Amino acid sequence: MDSLSPTVQLIPCQNREVIVVREKIFLLTILIMCWATVAFAQYEPIHSAVIGSSYVEYATAYSNGFKIVSSGEIPEDFLWAVYCYDDTTVNWASTTDRGLSWSVQRLTIPYEAWGHASQPSIDVKDVIPVIVYRADSAGKGDIFVDSPMDFCLPTRVSYTPDNSTLPAVVLDSSFGVHIVWQEDMPGNSDIFYYYSDNYCNPGVSINLTHSDGVFDSYPSISIFNGNEVHVIWRRDDPPCETQYSICHCYLKDGVWSSVDAIAYDWRHLDHPSLDYCHGEDSLSAAWESLEEAYFYQGNEGGGYSTPGQSLYPVVSTVGRVWSYLYWEDSTPGHEDIYAHLFYFFWRWDYNFRDFWDVKVRYPSTSGCYVIWTQGDSAPYDVMFGCEGYPTDIRENPVMPEKIELRCYPNPFNSTLLIEAPRKSTVRITDLAGRVVFTGSIIDDTTIKWIPTESQSGGVYIVRTHNDEISQSSKVVYLK
Repeated sequence: MDSLSPTVQLIPCQNREVIVVREKIFLLTILIMCWATVAFAQYEPIHSAVIGSSYVEYATAYSNGFKIVSSGEIPEDFLWAVYCYDDTTVNWASTTDRGLSWSVQRLTIPYEAWGHASQPSIDVKDVIPVIVYRADSAGKGDIFVDSPMDFCLPTRVSYTPDNSTLPAVVLDSSFGVHIVWQEDMPGNSDIFYYYSDNYCNPGVSINLTHSDGVFDSYPSISIFNGNEVHVIWRRDDPPCETQYSICHCYLKDGVWSSVDAIAYDWRHLDHPSLDYCHGEDSLSAAWESLEEAYFYQGNEGGGYSTPGQSLYPVVSTVGRVWSYLYWEDSTPGHEDIYAHLFYFFWRWDYNFRDFWDVKVRYPSTSGCYVIWTQGDSAPYDVMFGCEGYPTDIRENPVMPEKIELRCYPNPFNSTLLIEAPRKSTVRITDLAGRVVFTGSIIDDTTIKWIPTESQSGGVYIVRTHNDEISQSSKVVYLK
């Protein structure tokens, strides 16, 4: 009988406090799930605005290069954007109120032999925007880099005999300029990379791929893991069984890594796009996979199906916990943009047609900002949307207790306030070194500079010094 008796195992009674804590966690989880469901149903963008108009439906295409960036200052009131106005003209836009109103100007191409600007990409450092674009001459494209806020002429960065196209740019913390583009040659296409320590100075370029009989295209560039410059692109290798792949390499401490494939398939993989991180996160990206938008790493990867083909996906992550994902649904006659926002275990999904019942296409994003092209016929609207940050990430930053030199607002369009230590001499020059203003701070800590009518818009250098400290800062005058 003893051998047939069930084995009895004594289990010690759990502590009552542990049980109470578990019950509270369970109830909290239920409440969070309910709240997330409500947020999912009620979400809508914080605010949106029309940046300008365009006569081409691809105004904000393509997603390999960034079209909207912030100054990096906190709060991020100053934003910059680029887009195609028509098939020969690029416009750049700026805002000093976080996108509520925009100032739009045409990008000037001073070289007579080169016209037809297109395919712009932008980045910004210290409120100085740098734009890269393609310009055409006799049916052949080359790549130029320029800052519209200074007096330097655009710098031509491609000197190959073939056709250069689809440029993308990113700036590092030292103002170094990193550019990639696609070089089309007979029988194949390669990915070229260019670096200069300043957009005004000539740099050097190298061929990253040297592909014979292989078509490497659509490069995207960004900075991850502090100072690593990463590049991804699409590869079409006809002899391979898995013909299509998303290739990747990176530059670290002056040395390029070997090329690896982070995705491959016998069906098309298209339009890769890197996250705009500027070193904050590890590699994250997006591309089209099997007619779905696919997001790689970041905070939430995977594929997203829509009624039509999913095109031109873009992603931006913030602090490893907050993601903004967008892609275009190509249902004929009903082009739409889908948004997926993710914060820890909360998520919001919506589509732009819920708010704008016209065709929307070609999203581009950085941080919580998104730009796209909208409209059923020309002229189209170039649109801006702000989704907002979690309050603990960006809205309530801890500011320094003491600011030695502060110039605000920056950019400015009428009056610049300069805050500096007492008994300081203030001197303002343009980039050519010409002095445009001098003054002194005696008892107060602030002095004004109101540019004269003869002084042009652009970048200026503010320098202050007294017996203890000398300081300088760049400012942008929007005339």
